[in-house]
Amino acid sequence: MRILKLLFGSLVVLAVLLVAVAFALPRQVHVERSTAIAAPPATVYALVSGFRSFHSWSPWFDDDPRARYSYDGPAWGVGAKMSWASDDPNVGSGSQEIIEVVPVERVRTRLDFGEQGNATAEFRLSPGAGATQVTWSLDADMGRNPLARYVGLMFDSMIGPDYEQGLAGLKRVAEALPKADFAELEVAEVDVQPMLTAFASGASSREPAEIGAALGSAYGQVGRFLAARRLAQTAPPICVTTRWDETGFGFEAAIPIDREPDKPVPASSPVQIGRTHGGKALRAVHRGAYAGMSATYDKLLAYAAAYGHEVHGNAWDQYVTDPGTTPEADLVTHMYLPVR
Repeated sequence: MRILKLLFGSLVVLAVLLVAVAFALPRQVHVERSTAIAAPPATVYALVSGFRSFHSWSPWFDDDPRARYSYDGPAWGVGAKMSWASDDPNVGSGSQEIIEVVPVERVRTRLDFGEQGNATAEFRLSPGAGATQVTWSLDADMGRNPLARYVGLMFDSMIGPDYEQGLAGLKRVAEALPKADFAELEVAEVDVQPMLTAFASGASSREPAEIGAALGSAYGQVGRFLAARRLAQTAPPICVTTRWDETGFGFEAAIPIDREPDKPVPASSPVQIGRTHGGKALRAVHRGAYAGMSATYDKLLAYAAAYGHEVHGNAWDQYVTDPGTTPEADLVTHMYLPVR
């Protein structure tokens, strides 16, 4: 009996000691991993500032492909939220919501694991020499629960490998996207209404001077067509890109008009009547000389790819300012890319 009392007393002392040690352990837990990604910060930011492409690089998606996901709020930025539910105890249920962003620099999220508690995670992006340094971190408050504080000691070994795997996936996805840096691009998602136009088709090489000459000739044809049929222009001229490849540039030079012509237009006419695209599109703003529009298009295409938009149809430009009366440096062109 004396031995049992001693054993019981030892266990009590050990328990008290463990509890005392637990309260000396850190209450705040921090885990972080970093990697360098050969992509512009804007591209990486697009991938981590929303959940549209999360599963393409997430370290947890393959743990239970049958898990159920739902999404709330905007697609990107503050308020974007993803919730999940899984019958696999290793995945469980919870949600992740973006609560703070600094564009192209930082994204902070709140993680809610239900009865298992809450945490915050953060992506920090910093540009380097030809790469973006990405740091993914997690912070949790283990509270006053002694057992939770002991678990906190294992967080780095438990979560660190997942973060390493996730960053490797993020690197793979980001480095496969177009390399154009669209950080300074003025772009918006818009719904456009179709417009009635008179247009002439044409083609040229990709040399800016030849493009200008070909467009000038085509718009001249359309202008004479409008004058002959007494049709009025209702909006700035439009150029629809029908081809842009190593063989050259194909286009439709179009002018929006107020009505259908009084008489049918013969199929042999170099100018025809049609309607522009209607629906969802990305609109970018190009400022300055037309010779720089190709680079702006590269940025627009990179933006669309990074944010998961599927291109749907031919791109087009609308010449907001008149090149005949506006200095080249002040020219404004709206560039549209139809997307699903």
